Amino acid sequence: MTDKEQFDLVVKPSAGNIVSNLADLETWVKSVTEPYIGQVVTDDQAKFAKKDLADLRKLKTALEDERKKAKSIIMEPYTQFEAMYKAAVSSLDEAIAGIDRQIKEIEAIAKQKKEEKIKAFILESAEESFGKRIHAIVSRPDVMAWFFDQKWLNATAARTTIERIIREKLLEMVRAIDSIETSAGDDAAAALDVYYSTGSLSAAILKKSQLDEIRKVQVAEKASAEAVSETESQNAPGHQPAETPYVTPVADRIFFDIPLEPEDEVQKELMRIPAVLVFPRYKMYLLKEIMSKLGIKIMKPSSKEAC
Repeated sequence: MTDKEQFDLVVKPSAGNIVSNLADLETWVKSVTEPYIGQVVTDDQAKFAKKDLADLRKLKTALEDERKKAKSIIMEPYTQFEAMYKAAVSSLDEAIAGIDRQIKEIEAIAKQKKEEKIKAFILESAEESFGKRIHAIVSRPDVMAWFFDQKWLNATAARTTIERIIREKLLEMVRAIDSIETSAGDDAAAALDVYYSTGSLSAAILKKSQLDEIRKVQVAEKASAEAVSETESQNAPGHQPAETPYVTPVADRIFFDIPLEPEDEVQKELMRIPAVLVFPRYKMYLLKEIMSKLGIKIMKPSSKEAC
């Protein structure tokens, strides 16, 4: 735009000042309202006061209608002037709109290119620092939607600051994923879906808690149903309670003959046989009893045997 002299718009009202009889109006209104100013309305006068109130409101409406008519008459010249003024400056609005539209298009293209570069940096940093799995996660549209900050597209946002924030957010995301996978157990997949959609660790933890509560309710309902079914079965006509069969303890059901001492000295020779015995801990006493009757000892392996 070249330097030009400022244009001075000259407007001279030709109708002169507004002439009215407002002074007479004020005097008349005061004479009408004087009896009501400060009036105290009693229960007996309420009926008549309602009629006076309606009359006063009707009077005010009529006067307001006259005021609006006067305004319309006075504003008519300005209304005509305003329409001619807008027609005179219409080319200015056209020039402003054209330049503004093109600048916005250029800025939009620049923002799009900047967004593409920033997202490429996010994916590159994710794979370089945390591997392909995190690269794949942050590539998800739902994750990128909350991970990417639209403020990064502002012209005032420095590239170095953006890159620092991105690295911090990636580390925070990795820690959140690790926390969910460690603590959520079988519900990790469901909790992760919530995190991927919202970016909120607290929301993912809440999802885990909700699933736990659902399972507790289901277990309680199942136990209650089984208890009701068992009660109904026991109360059924002709029901005979089942007898629990007696099971003889294992130690009382093992029979074996202790062999006689052999006369052959060769058979009496002691033997050391390394062996690994696998048995439940609660049967330890039984094993010791059997080995004691057979003359077998359990010894700790020497360091050489242990190797």
